[in-house]
Amino acid sequence: MGFISIGKIDKNLIPIIVGCIFSFLSRLLFTYKGTILFDHPLIDNIAASLSKFFSFFPIVFMAIQSCRENQIVKRNKNIPKFKYIYIDKKSKINRGKYPYIILSSVIFFIQGSILFFTISLKTNVYILNILITCIFFSLIFKVKLYRHHYLSIILIILTGFVLDLASENLQNDIVNNFTSLLLRFIREIVFSLHDIINKYAMENKFCSVHEIALYSGLICLILFLLFSLLSYHYWDLDNFSDYFNNFNITELLVLIAYFITQYGLYIGALLTNKNNTPCHIFIIYIFGQLAYYTNFSTNSIILIICLIFILFMSLIFNEIIEINFCRLSENTKKNILNRVLGEESNIKKNYDDVLIELEDNDTIG
Repeated sequence: MGFISIGKIDKNLIPIIVGCIFSFLSRLLFTYKGTILFDHPLIDNIAASLSKFFSFFPIVFMAIQSCRENQIVKRNKNIPKFKYIYIDKKSKINRGKYPYIILSSVIFFIQGSILFFTISLKTNVYILNILITCIFFSLIFKVKLYRHHYLSIILIILTGFVLDLASENLQNDIVNNFTSLLLRFIREIVFSLHDIINKYAMENKFCSVHEIALYSGLICLILFLLFSLLSYHYWDLDNFSDYFNNFNITELLVLIAYFITQYGLYIGALLTNKNNTPCHIFIIYIFGQLAYYTNFSTNSIILIICLIFILFMSLIFNEIIEINFCRLSENTKKNILNRVLGEESNIKKNYDDVLIELEDNDTIG
């Protein structure tokens, strides 16, 4: 066994890969100089909310499928009684999902609003997302952490901290934007909580990915439109006239691309959350950050190397990659399962040996 090995590889990695692709493409749009969409944060947030309406189509399809299945169940008298009980119980649990969807949507709106006021920050506060999400996840879902988790978190945060110190982003933001820095930290807490609530709703309330996406888009759209009205009359946070007066074919194409990439990113993150853990979403956002440094200047290359290292450590944290020294891979899920299977195999072998011994004694008797 080498120093580095691959952890458990299965179909649950597909949403992570899809999320990474759309995250990269979405961030790449932000670097495009031929659009003014991203100079208008309220319009940006409204567009992101509208993109989630694509989930209307799979929801309609699933509703039709569900109606057909229910009709089959009602017509088929040979279906065991326990299946009716299961369907009824699932329906009752499912009805309690809406408070969680609303809470998740409101929280998503709050983090988007905070980001609106802290967009000028240069400090990489998002690095703390892995730590905050891990704390929430371990507390709410009672997940135990091991040394490879602790090492990964320490090196990820330390790398981000060193980068901010070396570039003097942290020092400048503390002096000039301290309030915004605190708000950005609160935003990371809120954003992590959003992912945890979605995980709980999907696991315990039978919420589908597309339900969360559609209702989140609808609620956030309403809230951002109200926010826009207040901004127009009182705060003047965005200039809608400037955007629509300069709207052209380029802006239309960018807007369509933004709809697609935002929807792909959000669905990829939700599926990753559902099939894996909220901590796996960190991989998607770190990969997306690479898009900001595609000019490959000297400074960009240094940042890319640091981001690749952070990405590597996030893969170790989530046990997609294992490092096999200092007992760092001893308590990954894969190795814990192998030990359990090994113990079961030994128990079975000992049991078979005892049976053989008893049969031999009976033969001798």
